Amino acid sequence: MSSISETTSKSSRAFSVWALIRAMRPAQVPKNGLVLVPMLFSINIWYSPQDWSGMAEIVLRSIGATVVFAILSGAVYILNDLSDVERDRVHPRKRHRAIASGALSVRIAYVAALSGIVVSMAIAGFIGVSLLSVAGAYLITNIAYTLWWKRVMLIDVITVTSGFLLRALAGALVIDGVLILQDGEVLPIDISVSPWLYVVTGLGALLLALSKRRAELKSAGESAAGQRDVLSEYSLQLLDMLISITASSALIAYTLYTFNFGESGGNVPIDKTMMFTIPFVGYGIFRYIYLLYVKGDGEAPEAILMRDIPTIVNVALWLLVSGGILLWHTL
Repeated sequence: MSSISETTSKSSRAFSVWALIRAMRPAQVPKNGLVLVPMLFSINIWYSPQDWSGMAEIVLRSIGATVVFAILSGAVYILNDLSDVERDRVHPRKRHRAIASGALSVRIAYVAALSGIVVSMAIAGFIGVSLLSVAGAYLITNIAYTLWWKRVMLIDVITVTSGFLLRALAGALVIDGVLILQDGEVLPIDISVSPWLYVVTGLGALLLALSKRRAELKSAGESAAGQRDVLSEYSLQLLDMLISITASSALIAYTLYTFNFGESGGNVPIDKTMMFTIPFVGYGIFRYIYLLYVKGDGEAPEAILMRDIPTIVNVALWLLVSGGILLWHTL
């Protein structure tokens, strides 16, 4: 009898662990890859075969910052689900989430969220004050979103966008000033990320947020307000217009980013070879719009990166060509 009870207890614990992992939304983890983008796009600054340990420090600091945001964002998702648990239970898809379905108890969810915040902040503080500051700003912004801003039209999508921008900022700050040996002299690297990179990141994130709202509004129909308050303030026509403006602006901004006008912090080759990456970004935007309007995949944009083969290949090629161009000019 005790054997059966012990087996049941182990199954229950395993179920709770899996439910906790689900609540932290592992499918959303790729978003935190934005933290690594400044490292990739500054490879022409910090690449130094004379100092492998210095380069390793830069890579490890970037990976550490990514881990911080992966844990912290997971804790934030739990807090958001705790806030929305009653609404999620009437949503056709969200009712299967760990907390809404009852697979994860509210008490365990609160403890896990608090633990995730403490652990991520401790790691951020160990890596550096700048990362701790950005992580703190991300946490405060998302708590405000959970409590208030997600109910305010346009502010809700702007807040979501800010999370992406803070990830990119964290990726730049965490490697800025690292000492590295170059040309026989130990110097702090200066990561002056082009403002255009932040503009592109913000517009791309805004496109995803607006598209998600459109997909939610379309699938919810007359019960939209019951599933998310702010949906009653939007219309499909308004969101279509905003998506069109944002998608066009994102492509134009990236095109301008690839130009080098000789400004400080441009960080792209002066011969404008980064323009070869424009087709990948254009295809990515067009492909996403196709999936949103034709396939109806906009409600879970993170799933597209995980399962849409053309998108996966396109992103891989963009990373390969971008990194290759920057590294080639360094060598």
